[in-house]
Amino acid sequence: MTVAVHRLAPDALAALAGGLGGAEAIRELRRTQLSKHLLLIRFLLEQASDPAGELLERARQADPAAFHRVLGDPLTGGWAAITGRAVLQGEASAGDLGYLSAIAVVAAARAGVDGSVTVPVHHGLAVLPGAGAIEAGDAATVEVSTTGGRLFRLSTDGVVELPGGDGWLPVRRLTADARGQSIDLALDDVHPYRHGHHVPPANRLPGDEVRRWQETFTGAWALLATGLPERAAELAAGLETLVPLLQTDPRSARSATIRHAFGVFGLTRPGTPADFAVTLVHEFQHSKLSAILDLVQLTDPDDEGRYFAPWRTDPRPLPGLLQGVYAFAGVADTWRALRGVIPVAEARFAETRLQVDRGLTAVEESGSLTADGLRFTAELRRTADRLLAEPVPDAVAREARDTLARIHGAWQDRNGH
Repeated sequence: MTVAVHRLAPDALAALAGGLGGAEAIRELRRTQLSKHLLLIRFLLEQASDPAGELLERARQADPAAFHRVLGDPLTGGWAAITGRAVLQGEASAGDLGYLSAIAVVAAARAGVDGSVTVPVHHGLAVLPGAGAIEAGDAATVEVSTTGGRLFRLSTDGVVELPGGDGWLPVRRLTADARGQSIDLALDDVHPYRHGHHVPPANRLPGDEVRRWQETFTGAWALLATGLPERAAELAAGLETLVPLLQTDPRSARSATIRHAFGVFGLTRPGTPADFAVTLVHEFQHSKLSAILDLVQLTDPDDEGRYFAPWRTDPRPLPGLLQGVYAFAGVADTWRALRGVIPVAEARFAETRLQVDRGLTAVEESGSLTADGLRFTAELRRTADRLLAEPVPDAVAREARDTLARIHGAWQDRNGH
């Protein structure tokens, strides 16, 4: 497998720094992530002889585009990063390393290459990424083959074509189409490497719950495609998977993006289409910046300062503060576009734009930005200033200022500043 060297063009970096890079810039970030996945997989293949490597190479030669779609999947990146770290720490299990066989057989099927592999079982499931899972009970492995682009499970009871048969759990999809823009995402509740968020991932969702996800997602997509078509285009180009998280507190929603997996994030089901739309933008901003940081150093790694982030109660390191500013710039822009449609949008916009301004000011004054970081934050400042220039009613603006002052006062009391 070969790996390209990627550098973001200055104009692409500038556009992304402003908060909106466009669909082509997102596709470039996806290409860089594919190269990262390939590097990690090459490292893992060097750890032990694995027949899955030979099957992967045959798939790459037969159909590079199909190979890239499977290897570029964000949860493939999640597995590669988790397993690579486990190898370095001497903690990788046979199941961790063996999961490459599941990736290989799916890539081979997509490429029309024949082969057979032994897929490890995780928590009772043998998972074929992007396709689904085989309920395997107490078995440690499951034999899977591909012939003529079709997948089969081999067992003592015979051969069963996949997808299908008793004990097959397909990966569900969320789809939507509005204003000529469509999106198709996996709602993955089976992948063994979908963890790493603040709360555990949910296990298999009931059908009625999936329908509720779809209904809310359809409404969210209509809001984005109508009010923020450029952001909708970015999401359609780069977001591939949502991981439902366990609802540990019915009074609060949770969402989080994993640093090493671009194009996937975890979340509890948002209560309204507007909340879903804001969450999509918020977490994808995190995903974008994480992918940018794989290519560009924006802050001095020696900075040990801790900073006030208006959306957190704990002091944040500079990279974490920058992540928050970038994400909340997208949130503020989303609430801006939803004014006149969602009653609370005006107040939320007024609050979040002040949070962006306050957090960005701290980043700018840190003295720990690299040359690229200075250029990046200059573009982000232009976006923040445009948001601040938007007129809002005086009473709403005053309440937003008072809210920020209360948050800062509570933060000072909590953290001894």
